[in-house]
Amino acid sequence: MATNIGELIERASRRHATRVAVVDGDRRLTFAEVGDRSGRLANALLATCEPGARVGLLLSNRLEFVEADFAIARAGMVKAPINPRLTDDERAHILTNCSAEVLITEESELERVAAQRDGLPDLRRVVVVGGADYADLLAASSPAVAPRTVDLDAPSMILHTSGTTGRPKGATTSQRSRLASMQSMVLDEYTPGVGDGMVHVAPMSHGSGSKILAFFTRGAKNLTLSKFDPATFFEAMRSQGGTSTFVVPTMIRMVLDADAGRGEIPDIRNITYGGSPMPMALAEEAIAAFGPVLTQVYGSCEAPHPVTSLSHLDHVADGGARLGSAGFVASGVEVRIVDADGRDVGSDEPGELLIRGANVMLGYWNDPTATDKVFVDGWYRSGDIAQRSATGLVSIVGREREMLISGGLNVYPAEVEAVLHRHDGVSEAAVFGMPDDLWGEVVAAAIVTRAGRTASAEDIRNHCMESLAGYKLPRQIFFVDELPKGNTGKVSKKELVALGAGGHA
Repeated sequence: MATNIGELIERASRRHATRVAVVDGDRRLTFAEVGDRSGRLANALLATCEPGARVGLLLSNRLEFVEADFAIARAGMVKAPINPRLTDDERAHILTNCSAEVLITEESELERVAAQRDGLPDLRRVVVVGGADYADLLAASSPAVAPRTVDLDAPSMILHTSGTTGRPKGATTSQRSRLASMQSMVLDEYTPGVGDGMVHVAPMSHGSGSKILAFFTRGAKNLTLSKFDPATFFEAMRSQGGTSTFVVPTMIRMVLDADAGRGEIPDIRNITYGGSPMPMALAEEAIAAFGPVLTQVYGSCEAPHPVTSLSHLDHVADGGARLGSAGFVASGVEVRIVDADGRDVGSDEPGELLIRGANVMLGYWNDPTATDKVFVDGWYRSGDIAQRSATGLVSIVGREREMLISGGLNVYPAEVEAVLHRHDGVSEAAVFGMPDDLWGEVVAAAIVTRAGRTASAEDIRNHCMESLAGYKLPRQIFFVDELPKGNTGKVSKKELVALGAGGHA
């Protein structure tokens, strides 16, 4: 392992100099060009502020995301990625929370950024990628970044949470954390090589972006798609050298429902999914369509994936018996499952999942109170309820804060959601609790139906009665066009409760 991220980038830039490193539509960059351009941008950033400064990265999936990501690391600065889908208020919160001194963005965002400048007193410079000004900026800078001592335990990235229970908090990881995650990724998720291409269809500001460095250092391509739709995905896989991707289960559903072009993908080697559990029926359908190429990873902003991994072989082992689990603990990571008193529970017993490893965050940026709440004796409290089998297979039962109590009985939403996903008319489902005078809480479900399929509340209830105890059955069912999600792609249960309160059942 190289001493720091910058050294890894420089090594790969030299070793694979003439190979194509990044593809963005008709645009291409070789490894040498990425090294040159990221070095020039790093020096331009250093002309504005010192190492350790926070840099907001507000970019869609595009070629410049890669060189900007690398430039920030090579300059020894701290990356604060911003999902372009966020509202102005959410964007401003991220920039002010981390006191960003520089913002790297694109021309399409300039009007919205300009409207917020007065409320961002720490922001000293806005760098707009693409166009003549950006080309002049790179041309005026040196490609060689001066050697310096790198503190691997200093902040390197601030990844803001979804904010489902309040304002997003800035989970801060070090260079050591990012290198540890990348190492586990290559060992336990997927090992790319020079013949591979990572197709970025999910936002590079979060999960998909964590794959950039791993593929680059292995001599593989990064292919950026500005938006996801099955047609562009198939095209990238078919004609641009794509072999691997990172998606959420909803995207797999969309790909499977779009038959045109699916059978023409010659060399798909890996589909990593995360963000939410894969319904077993969907996993089985995907394996039938693409072969044993699925990998599931579990992690969070605070403990980046893979904390656990369900490999290609795990998906088909034991007749598919491991489907629905989160897989086995990744290399370099330790986990415990404990009860409310902090005592380890036995096999197959539910409890809170605690995580320890070099991949875990340093803490929440400038928020020691919130940091202290989620750490106990060096272990990160995930807030997820999990159980582990005697063989070490970890399953996520639900979120501690999302557990609801109906008539004095605990209901974990993930269990009900798994049953809902087995209905052939359900594309997405989210379960939450609604206040009830008699039972305290009742189970409610928000459902997105599959394209071309129908489902009624009665159908859903009858389907659930086959697998769930009466107190776990959805008493209120809401059909929605889409589920409300935060910037990391997680469903906002708080917004669903507000939807339910509006009576749109």
